[in-house]
Amino acid sequence: LYNASFERSMCLQRNDLLPNPPVTGSEDCLYLNVYRPKECSEPTSSTTNLPVIVYIHGGGFFSGTASPLLVGPEYIMDTKRAILVSIQYRLGVLGFLSTGDSSAPGNFGLKDQTLALQWVKQNIASFGGNDRLITIVGQSAGATSVHMHLISPLSRGLFNRAIMMSGNSLVPWNIPTKDPLALARSTAEVVDVMGADILSSKSLVAALREIPAEHLVGSTYKLKLWSVDPLTLFRPVVESKNSPSAFLIEEPKESWLKGNYQQIPFMAGYVPNEGAVRALSIFKNEELFNDLRNNFSTILPILLERPPSKSLIEEIRIRFLNDTTDEEPIRPDSLQAFVNLYSEAAFTYPVQLGVKQYITVADTDLAPASVYKLSYKGRYSYSVLYAAGDLGDYGVVHCDDLNYLFRQPAIFPDYPPGSPELKMVDTFVNFFIDFAINGRATALAPYRECKNENQVDQSLDCDVQEFVRVGDEVQVNVINARNEEMFAFWKNFY
Repeated sequence: LYNASFERSMCLQRNDLLPNPPVTGSEDCLYLNVYRPKECSEPTSSTTNLPVIVYIHGGGFFSGTASPLLVGPEYIMDTKRAILVSIQYRLGVLGFLSTGDSSAPGNFGLKDQTLALQWVKQNIASFGGNDRLITIVGQSAGATSVHMHLISPLSRGLFNRAIMMSGNSLVPWNIPTKDPLALARSTAEVVDVMGADILSSKSLVAALREIPAEHLVGSTYKLKLWSVDPLTLFRPVVESKNSPSAFLIEEPKESWLKGNYQQIPFMAGYVPNEGAVRALSIFKNEELFNDLRNNFSTILPILLERPPSKSLIEEIRIRFLNDTTDEEPIRPDSLQAFVNLYSEAAFTYPVQLGVKQYITVADTDLAPASVYKLSYKGRYSYSVLYAAGDLGDYGVVHCDDLNYLFRQPAIFPDYPPGSPELKMVDTFVNFFIDFAINGRATALAPYRECKNENQVDQSLDCDVQEFVRVGDEVQVNVINARNEEMFAFWKNFY
């Protein structure tokens, strides 16, 4: 008898977004959690119809967990309307190292996710779930993963809906590694593998396997170019088209542009101040701030994962930092401008671009696309983590939407009974479950779905349901996503 009643370890990781991060977790981590409402009876023909939400955690492909301390099931279980499955996958060098050939083809973490989806498809009916109503949901790198499952030939037919929160495969931090073998050799060098620069790929992988996993994971930060950037060192790669086990056979942006993906209902969402995830930690650290200010043209392309370009720097200065000088390209009061810059570059533009490209190709009558924006400001915010404990009001930042989908006792206290935030929890969770059931975003306010025939220019022209707070109440406004200035600007650098 298998004992599945206790939490398993997170995957081995070093979370570089934390100060002096330790290596935590275990190699023995490929587990998933299944939650269903207590009131569900034993599965029979009449009780195997609950929709299934499979959650893929974020963390830049280098950190994260499916632990109930961060992905608490209580809010979804309280509705008694859905089953929740949270999954884990290998991270960092262990999940995404590649030599560009069969020695280490790469994308191991994504293949772990696919294996979990296969298990859910085959077994969820035994837990009362409907294997024809499986919705995959991901946030940040989890959203990037969801998007790639739409594209991957390995994931076809394993799910029926998709929700991407704050990310997709078009984000700059998901650009496939161009020379994975070179990165593998550099990785071997930082853990003192002899002859790392001349070993065959097979011998290189064999040598790396001899390195203790904790030491390997704990050493890769030495490959960073500046501070913790690029955040995602080890990331998806394009594999050989001839490999039957290939997860990606071309760059995601090419597949998405051409329509080489599953057309199923999907929803994309974002928050106003996504860029605070990186901006706050820089602006609240005097050493990092001064370094960025003094070496702006060198460091900014690293942060944005764009090739160094004089025109990029000049145009960014004009659009976002037009009140600064050459000698002082950023100032302490430039924080919000820098948040806006990083938000657009790393999140908002690629998210909207993905929807725009989808509705250009897909049959949106059969597989509709919709967009939400979460601007609801509650008492708890991830900004306290990004700003090293500073309790200032930095708006709604990256990951704040998770506060209304999952209980997160490892980070935040529970909301008091009757608190306004619990109204937002109820609204947001049911919004997701309605989509999982119906394949369309519930119209909490009258709005136009995203349709190609409604487009008037290169930007995304469709209605967005925006969740806001008015007093103690949740209000859903309809705004238009259209931002011609943003699209005109970033198309030159993507």
